Amino acid sequence: MTLIELTKSLCGFHTGVVADGNEELFARLGREQQLELFRFRSGDEFNGWIVPDNWRVVRAQIFRDEQLVFDGAGHALAVGYYSNSFSGELEWEELKSRLVTNPALPEATMFHCMWQYRPWDATWRLCVPHEVYQTLGPGRYRVELETEREPGEMIVAHSHKVGKSEKTIVFNAHTCHPHMANDGFAGVAIFVKLMQWLAERETFYSYRFVTGPEHIGTVFYLRDLPVADVNRLVSGMFQEMPGTQGAIKATSTFLGGQKLDLAFANALRHHARKHELVPWRKGAGNDETVWEAPGYEVPFVEVTRCEDQFAPFREYHSSLDTPELMDAAQIEEMLTVLKKVVQSLEDDAVIHRRFDGLICLSNPKYALYMERPDPSVVKDLDADAEKWGHLLDCLFRYFDGRTTILQIAEKHDLPFDRLHRYLKRFEEKGLVSLVRSEIERIVPTRAT
Repeated sequence: MTLIELTKSLCGFHTGVVADGNEELFARLGREQQLELFRFRSGDEFNGWIVPDNWRVVRAQIFRDEQLVFDGAGHALAVGYYSNSFSGELEWEELKSRLVTNPALPEATMFHCMWQYRPWDATWRLCVPHEVYQTLGPGRYRVELETEREPGEMIVAHSHKVGKSEKTIVFNAHTCHPHMANDGFAGVAIFVKLMQWLAERETFYSYRFVTGPEHIGTVFYLRDLPVADVNRLVSGMFQEMPGTQGAIKATSTFLGGQKLDLAFANALRHHARKHELVPWRKGAGNDETVWEAPGYEVPFVEVTRCEDQFAPFREYHSSLDTPELMDAAQIEEMLTVLKKVVQSLEDDAVIHRRFDGLICLSNPKYALYMERPDPSVVKDLDADAEKWGHLLDCLFRYFDGRTTILQIAEKHDLPFDRLHRYLKRFEEKGLVSLVRSEIERIVPTRAT
């Protein structure tokens, strides 16, 4: 199944923070990989976050002169999520303040989701396509909005790939945007495929995919995660919006300068057609704040194709965010970049020298010389030959048991994977030994 096919399948469920469709969604995900589910009851509270009730729309109608002018029943986005019931008559000036519409997307129904996270603020809203909104106007209207609530459960799931080390790298994506592809389920699909790819390989690190409602799902998941488990989480990434035409945009971790930051910078520079590296929280902004919160402090990168922090892509939070919006090449490129990030984290090493002095790398017994341009000799060289030539001018000084391959790759603007393969040849010749450079975890202090 392709990434777009999997995305389309996942978009078929009417999901939410707490919603009837969540059970079906996680059952579908469970057919792709073994999942462990975590359930949090409505009314559960932590740090001011509250798990909401299960919420449904029974009817959502607007009448003018006893004529039905809008019927939102059956449309997942037609009512602002967690709206209260309302029955009554309103003048147009009163009604229009209760309508959510977007003139820039006249055929779209917008996603009003704020009250999922602020249930104490809920009143009511109807989400009306602008082409319908324009047919309304001065007059008296009757609104019949009936919603119902009952206690339910918020579901968060995780899956594991066990490596040689208990040190764990986290992948996180959200499930709470009903039927939406780019802002949601394409990101989930990519991490599912990444976990399946990892399952076929021996890895040093362990990997954990965590998926559930954005922010609030992660808040409660981390609340209940044993401290020992938290302390094993050495890095992570939140990923969404992979399928539209923007450049891949990766934020830094909160502190910056982490191995994960270097891995993303290198992978994007050499394996993405277009990319941007931006400061912490200057992407779309998502669950990285939860993972990096005090007491957890897991270095986290958010990676998206967000075009602007406040306007991520044209169809954002609307009924137009469908699988048909997805570009297969863009989604595949995102998966490729994430694989390259993982490979550099897995293979990064420091180099220990087994010789003194200058090695003649062009000698046939080594055959390690990288040709560089020469004005007197015609050579068929790659465009980056001079970069590799300059690397050789410096390389032996990096064989100090302290400098990592990833650091060298970044300093010389070279792709990590090619540099790693090249240095493996030094090891095969007995000139060096490569010793894994592990991600260090600064164990956070917990509140007392």
